[in-house]
Amino acid sequence: MVTPIQAPKTGNSILQRLPRLSTTVWLIIVFCLFLVAMIPLATGYLAQASQQQALRLQVTQLQSQYDAVKAKMAGQASPSGEPGKLKAEADAATKLYEEGCDNLVSSQILMDLAWKNDLTITSLSVSSSKGKILAADYPAFTYSLSLSGQVAGFQNFLIAVDQRFPASLYQNISITPATVEGNLDTASIGIQILCNTK
Repeated sequence: MVTPIQAPKTGNSILQRLPRLSTTVWLIIVFCLFLVAMIPLATGYLAQASQQQALRLQVTQLQSQYDAVKAKMAGQASPSGEPGKLKAEADAATKLYEEGCDNLVSSQILMDLAWKNDLTITSLSVSSSKGKILAADYPAFTYSLSLSGQVAGFQNFLIAVDQRFPASLYQNISITPATVEGNLDTASIGIQILCNTK
């Protein structure tokens, strides 16, 4: 009896349909496919990395420029509102000095301030001089005062003079506390008082 010859079984597997190649060839093919897929990804990554580095450098430069400008502006006073404020102060000072533009009036004001602070003027000398307000020359009187009283009274007197003559300039202040109980403290004050003579 003759046995029928069976046809070889054909599988549906892709590997069975591919030509038979050695393992080395398959490894080379897989490696090449890997390279083909990875080269565009690698070049894109490298391009993005270089762009990010350039952006970081720009951000660093801008930040340093911003910090420099901020530091420079912090060191400068804001000029907004300053001219008006200076003019108002100059007008106020001018108005104050219109009343005391001779040494007799200024001397009387100083004596009144001393009296209000329980001080006694033991000596007073006056000389004329020049002073400035906002680069304008004004006549001034330089007073040399010797006072007796208490230290608190001297302090209050100096504050009152500053309020009455805001552009006054102290040339010297010397306060000597009493060494013997019952005696008064003494002070020697040199002050220049500006005067407006419009």
